[in-house]
Amino acid sequence: MAPSTALVASLSLGAAMAGGAALAPAFAQGTIPGAAPTIPVPEVAVTGAAPANQLQATTGNPRLPNSIQDTPQTINVVPQEILQQQTVTTLEQALRNVPGITSTIGEGNGGVSGDQFRIRGFSAQNDVLVDGLRDFGSYSRDAFTYEDVQVLKGASGFALGTSSIGGGINVNSRLPTLETRYSGVATGGMGPFARGTLDINQRISETIAARINVMGQSSSVVDRDDIDTRRWGVAPSIAFGLGTPTTFSLEYLHYRDRHTIDGGMPIVFSGPGATGRPASEYGVRRANFYGIDNDLDNVTVDRVTGRLSHRFSNWLTVTNDTRYTHVDRYTALTAATCGGQTATVSYFNSCSGQFFRGLNPTLAYGGGSNAPYHQVNEGIQNLTTALARFTTGPFRHELTAGVDIAHETVDRTAYPYSPTRPSVTLLNPWTNNDLMLNTGAANNVRNTESTNLGLFLNERLFLLPTLSVYGGFRWTNYDFDYKAGAPGLAPSQNVSVRDSFFDPRAGVVWEPTPSQTYYYSYSTSTTPPGTFFTTFPADAGSFNSNFEPTRNTNHEIGAKISLLDQRLGLTAALFHSERNNALAPSDTAVGEFVATNDRQRIRGVELGITGRITPEWNILANYTYLDSKTTRSTTATSVGRRVQYVPKHSASVWTTYDIARDTPWNVTVGAGIVYRSQVFVDTANTAEVPDNFSLDALIQHRINQNLTVRVNGYNLTDRTNYEGLFGNRAVVAGGRTVLVSLAADF
Repeated sequence: MAPSTALVASLSLGAAMAGGAALAPAFAQGTIPGAAPTIPVPEVAVTGAAPANQLQATTGNPRLPNSIQDTPQTINVVPQEILQQQTVTTLEQALRNVPGITSTIGEGNGGVSGDQFRIRGFSAQNDVLVDGLRDFGSYSRDAFTYEDVQVLKGASGFALGTSSIGGGINVNSRLPTLETRYSGVATGGMGPFARGTLDINQRISETIAARINVMGQSSSVVDRDDIDTRRWGVAPSIAFGLGTPTTFSLEYLHYRDRHTIDGGMPIVFSGPGATGRPASEYGVRRANFYGIDNDLDNVTVDRVTGRLSHRFSNWLTVTNDTRYTHVDRYTALTAATCGGQTATVSYFNSCSGQFFRGLNPTLAYGGGSNAPYHQVNEGIQNLTTALARFTTGPFRHELTAGVDIAHETVDRTAYPYSPTRPSVTLLNPWTNNDLMLNTGAANNVRNTESTNLGLFLNERLFLLPTLSVYGGFRWTNYDFDYKAGAPGLAPSQNVSVRDSFFDPRAGVVWEPTPSQTYYYSYSTSTTPPGTFFTTFPADAGSFNSNFEPTRNTNHEIGAKISLLDQRLGLTAALFHSERNNALAPSDTAVGEFVATNDRQRIRGVELGITGRITPEWNILANYTYLDSKTTRSTTATSVGRRVQYVPKHSASVWTTYDIARDTPWNVTVGAGIVYRSQVFVDTANTAEVPDNFSLDALIQHRINQNLTVRVNGYNLTDRTNYEGLFGNRAVVAGGRTVLVSLAADF
């Protein structure tokens, strides 16, 4: 079995060590007498199996130190077992198991490509964490170091820092454990697709272990022209003091990724006033790629993370985590679009009108299509967290407090094509696919420097052994500078922001038994002005009082119940989220965003099940309903409309069954679906992407104690689905795909 997620967090982060999260369930349920002056410390385990019921796992975030069941917030978990069974290779693939998340695509130099997720309809561009620390930069992340993936839903300023409107994503890494183990996986199949990974964990002494993860991949996408990926990575780590009061771990990641950026399928309008849809819905070949040979994302990531934890006493644990990240990207994107009727062009003569009259229209290039860019992100973060559990008279307390300091610089230089890109038609894009253009001298530079100082505090007070209330806040001081203009000249745009703000949280938790948690939570977060200037350049030149922070609030009522001797977990939540002073797409500049006084609200329901129904039958299933609306806007036609990129219904199911598990004839069979209903891709709700449905399957056989063969099928119905959305384009997902893997474990 894979090392325990809870265990990895407890040994490497320290906030979950003995006296910390390891005792959280017992402490929270009142099994430790309220008058006890100290908390007994059990022996710390160093190896073990991850829980099938993910409610029993820890969060991996030192600011949320308890089990997921004991945390009053919706948290979806994609565990290691499912990552392996589905042969997950990227963060985006892992998140297919979490409904309520949509992916969007960037806009060349006007925006940003890489992982672009929206949680409950709100951007999570800066809300990807690894082991509780920010993963600086925007790039397509590979999953070769992942232990599990967790998604926190709802405004989460206290737990995640600035932004985190709809929530955030936290990846728990594979870190050293006191278990010598060697494993590897080789995968091949349709595309063509070839990938290999190694995971070597070596025990060095009674308290020291080292681990290294290695990955290499070369692949293409089924039924998609010219979409290729070449990537490799290595991640060594070492941990000292495992199983002792003082733990230190050091991890380094080097990752190289070179893949084709797909600008998507143009959206067309079947008639005047009709709702736009991707052209592939009207017979255009879904394999079409509208880009050129320059359309590559060439990324190098170097990341160093150190974690120190010390248990000062039976009731106090302090951690100090530090991360430095350097992301170097050279990237270019073609955004080919087909507009509808405008004030100066009748529908009859428009791109869409020509297409529906049987012609082959010439497409327009939007946003930053003529501007490749080189971008360097450098970020450093230091996070100190103290966790104290103590009693005062009849009351028990759980106090979390700390300091979070982060500094990031982003330097982006744009280059024009020379000569300019030739035109391309809707039906014959391959005329440009092999074209490699030269670039001219740099013509635009953007520089961003930001510093965040956060102080956070949260107190959980147990009024009764089964009833607790909590309240806390994060205070952030935000210091931001942005400059843009022509190279070698004085900046034409020069913006500075100095601001500070509070993000409070509060709630009540009732736990009548150790297997039941019912809660109400109120949480907030703030997106400071200027956060997206570099990647989504708002009109910084006319920066004014409109650029107030975006305020986000979330109310949630939920329940988490574990059944069948804790094997199976059930979750349910009702929530109401609001975003004030929202960023909105500019009406005059494609790819640009401006601050408004718009207000958006999303109400919804989330249901989930995780764990084992029987010892042989495993399931992970989630459903999300989102009722979204723009309730106030400077654009009158947007009021009452659905929020763009937000589906009403989304669901995912993955279930497996072990047949003759302990015999030589063992077989594991599995199947799953991923569903997302129709979404609008613009604020006026004039263009949409239809619903997605993917049927996936698994058959797996353990040949012997060390070898396992696995066959995965994806999108078995060969449906035309869309995995990346934008206002006038949508990326077509791969067709029916089959992969075969051979896994070795020693």
